Amino acid sequence: MRREWEYEVTWKVHTQGKRISIMRDHNWAFAAWEIARIEKRIDEKSLLVHVDAHLDDVPDGVLIRNVIEAKTIEEIMEVCSGHDYLTCEISESNLMKISNFIWPSLARKTIEEVIYVSRDQSEVCTVAELIKHDAVEIMSKLPSDFSYNHKRFRTIDLFFDQFDENSFKEYVDGRTVILDFDIDIFNEADNVIYPVLTPMHEIREYTERLVNLYPWDLITIAISPVYCGGNLEAELILENVLKPFNLDSSKLKQW
Repeated sequence: MRREWEYEVTWKVHTQGKRISIMRDHNWAFAAWEIARIEKRIDEKSLLVHVDAHLDDVPDGVLIRNVIEAKTIEEIMEVCSGHDYLTCEISESNLMKISNFIWPSLARKTIEEVIYVSRDQSEVCTVAELIKHDAVEIMSKLPSDFSYNHKRFRTIDLFFDQFDENSFKEYVDGRTVILDFDIDIFNEADNVIYPVLTPMHEIREYTERLVNLYPWDLITIAISPVYCGGNLEAELILENVLKPFNLDSSKLKQW
C-alpha cells in the first residue's frame, strides 16, 4: 500500500463491503463502528477487542459536542472531524482525539464490553473510578441503564492463553464482534524516537492468529505512524500486518 496516509490525518479506506477499515489515526474507528451500526452491519451492545499499545479509554470523549445525539452518517463524520492528534490531555475543546473514542460508543450502547489487549501502564477507566473522582459531567452523559464490562490482557500471548477459536466463540455468545487493531502495538519500546519493532515474521504470525480467531463482523486498523516510531516504521509494520488479510489495495475505497 502506497504511503498516501503520510501527510493526511483524515486518510481512511475500507474494503468494498466495509467490513475492514484502515485509517491513519485511530479516532476514525468510532465513525466506522457507528456507521456500521446505522447500516445494520453490527448490532448494539457489541463486543470490542481492542489490540493497541494504548488503552484509548479516556472518558471525556462523551463530552464531545453532539457525539451522543448524532444519528446520521453525516453527523457521525462531523463529530470525528475535529480530531487533534497532537493533544491528548483532557480539555474543553470538544474534540475527538486518538485517546477518547471508545467511551462515546459505550455511551451510545454500540459497545457494551471491551477486551483490552494492551501493555499501557495505566489501568482501565471504570464507572467506579468516575464515581470516585466525582466526574459528574461525564456521568451525566451516560444512559441510566449504562452497562460496561471489560477484560484486560497485557500482551497478545496472554490473550491467546485465555482464548482459542472454540472458547472465544462461546464467549461471544451470539453478539456482533469488532476487532480494533492499532499497529503501534508492534513498537515494543513505546518510544517515538527510538522504536524497537517486533520482528516482521512475528507481526505476521500474531496478525494471522487474530484474524483467524473469529469471523469478525467488523475490523478497524489504525496506523498511528507517530507511535510506530515514524512513517518508515509504520509502513513496514503495516505491510506485514496486512499480508494475512490478502487485501487487493486497488479495491480499497476512501471514505
